[in-house]
Amino acid sequence: MDFTRDDNSSDERENDVDANTNNRHEKKGYHRHTNEQIHRLETYFKECPHPDEFQRRLLGEELNLKPKQIKFWFQNKRTQAKSHNEKADNAALKAENIKIRRENESMEDALNNVVCPPCGGRGPGREDQLRHLQKLRAQNAYLKDEYERVSNYLKQYGGHSMHNVEATPYLHGPSNHASTSKNRPALYGTSSNRLPEPSSIFRGPYTRGNMNTTAPPQPRKPLEMQNFQPLSQLEKIAMLEAAEKAVSEVLSLIQMDDTMWKKSSIDDRLVIDPGLYEKYFTKTNTNGRPESSKDVVVVQMDAGNLIDIFLTAEKWARLFPTIVNEAKTIHVLDSVDHRGKTFSRVIYEQLHILSPLVPPREFMILRTCQQIEDNVWMIADVSCHLPNIEFDLSFPICTKRPSGVLIQALPHGFSKVTWIEHVVVNDNRVRPHKLYRDLLYGGFGYGARRWTVTLERTCERLIFSTSVPALPNNDNPGVVQTIRGRNSVMHLGERMLRNFAWMMKMVNKLDFSPQSETNNSGIRIGVRINNEAGQPPGLIVCAGSSLSLPLPPVQVYDFLKNLEVRHQWDVLCHGNPATEAARFVTGSNPRNTVSFLEPSIRDINTKLMILQDSFKDALGGMVAYAPMDLNTACAAISGDIDPTTIPILPSGFMISRDGRPSEGEAEGGSYTLLTVAFQILVSGPSYSPDTNLEVSATTVNTLISSTVQRIKAMLKCE
Repeated sequence: MDFTRDDNSSDERENDVDANTNNRHEKKGYHRHTNEQIHRLETYFKECPHPDEFQRRLLGEELNLKPKQIKFWFQNKRTQAKSHNEKADNAALKAENIKIRRENESMEDALNNVVCPPCGGRGPGREDQLRHLQKLRAQNAYLKDEYERVSNYLKQYGGHSMHNVEATPYLHGPSNHASTSKNRPALYGTSSNRLPEPSSIFRGPYTRGNMNTTAPPQPRKPLEMQNFQPLSQLEKIAMLEAAEKAVSEVLSLIQMDDTMWKKSSIDDRLVIDPGLYEKYFTKTNTNGRPESSKDVVVVQMDAGNLIDIFLTAEKWARLFPTIVNEAKTIHVLDSVDHRGKTFSRVIYEQLHILSPLVPPREFMILRTCQQIEDNVWMIADVSCHLPNIEFDLSFPICTKRPSGVLIQALPHGFSKVTWIEHVVVNDNRVRPHKLYRDLLYGGFGYGARRWTVTLERTCERLIFSTSVPALPNNDNPGVVQTIRGRNSVMHLGERMLRNFAWMMKMVNKLDFSPQSETNNSGIRIGVRINNEAGQPPGLIVCAGSSLSLPLPPVQVYDFLKNLEVRHQWDVLCHGNPATEAARFVTGSNPRNTVSFLEPSIRDINTKLMILQDSFKDALGGMVAYAPMDLNTACAAISGDIDPTTIPILPSGFMISRDGRPSEGEAEGGSYTLLTVAFQILVSGPSYSPDTNLEVSATTVNTLISSTVQRIKAMLKCE
């Protein structure tokens, strides 16, 4: 839609009115943007509809316009775009309404002639249906009363005072020994895997007087329990045709380097030219903001292994633990290629990165692998629709246009991977938090660069974790004396990173009111009942807070890894220095390690060890850690038990560049987005329905607040 035409015609009408005033008033002067200025503004708007003050100033200097003119132009443009999108949404909703009405009419006709499937006789009569309806209404009334009772109870007890952090020293993770003190919640798990019955407090929303959002919807039914209907022959044919088109489009996008791709006006990364894309390819979704990116990387992994991982959802999720939150293969489609070199899958995937403030993205994708030529394979993804699938979000915020990777086998077990990401995001439904807006709009959020950086790091880790006949020279084995013990510790660290990244989504999030600083997001609380293997069973409270620091990510990472100052911010150390009991390198960067730390605590009853896994890369880094009692740590170090049976509950830090363009700065930029997240085990498998979550939420809130303040003071960022 050409919005500038309306603006220009409006200016002309106003000039005509001024001309007819018979010079009674002095004629006003109007500024009309040039065609070059309008084209540049339109191009920038497609990539970043919400520029901040710094971006508006740079754009104004480039176009010889005042920042206020830039600001007003973008405000008017967003208003017009919103109006256009609302009209399109209304038309789509109207069509959907007509479709649903027809389906309802068909259902009513079917109900009037319902039969009993087992015997073929008539279904329940009208009286039976009425009795069932009355029963449902009675249950509904009971649940409403229960909801009101719990809400009133929580409002009545919503003002508990803060507890001293030092009074709860073991806040992060599990052990084989449970804390049974009545003065504080039990914080360590047991070996039981029995799932407790949820108390009434989890059957309704959890509210608090100083929380600023309503409770989110209940989580969806797990994918394993959802009923996926087999695909009809027509659906299979349609999907295979869509798969063929997706492969062709992605291959064309890779081959059209000079014509289709241009440098972004925000950060100079390669993006698809939207005008040329609409010219060459069919538009699938225009109601949203397109995101496109491309990157190339060479990794030390055989092409065949890579293809197997991409086509197996569980392996795919493990290869990208900090991006893929959940993945499952829904359908496997038979190949119609007579050469037998094309394979298709319908896969559900949920992506999430960095912070609870970043909205997750859910896709039902059609993934196709096709061999293009000898030693070259194409894997293409495109969004597809399946009925009766429950998503975490009630509405999709993102659609995947044909995207994918081109894998070329290289000598000596290496592979060259060309990665393309192309999605359409609807920011009108779920807008990212202002701290992460530049990162997501700039393409470093879910873009191709994040996928290739993660792929390179995880492939390196696989090499360092397997096929090691003896302890490497760059390791410091310390208390770990065997290869079996090293493999056990490496496996535990990998699982801890994966669990920590998964926790960042924080199911059933609740927000404490943000603090006064503009660069702080406040504290977000999540509550869940856990029965997953590898984590302590019971009631878990997790909390996270994100903030911006005027320091490069590498400096923040090195500070958090510095054992000389760790005891000044980590409550697990009880103010005592920590030493390194063992360390194993997990990549080509010697600062990427998994290690056991030992605080110098004299009391044998409270003595513990800390398992820590950390990495840094071109986009940021992560530091995750969990405490263990000595018996559990010794079992892990020996390698005599299966590491998947050891329960760990990690806490830690997510480190990221902020995404804003910066000139003359080192890689990663001059600002850091830091997310601090802690977890506590409130009670084990057998907990009382009267468990007071207010105390636990207050405790973890105090813990995060004090830790953030200490870190900021030590980094001189107050």
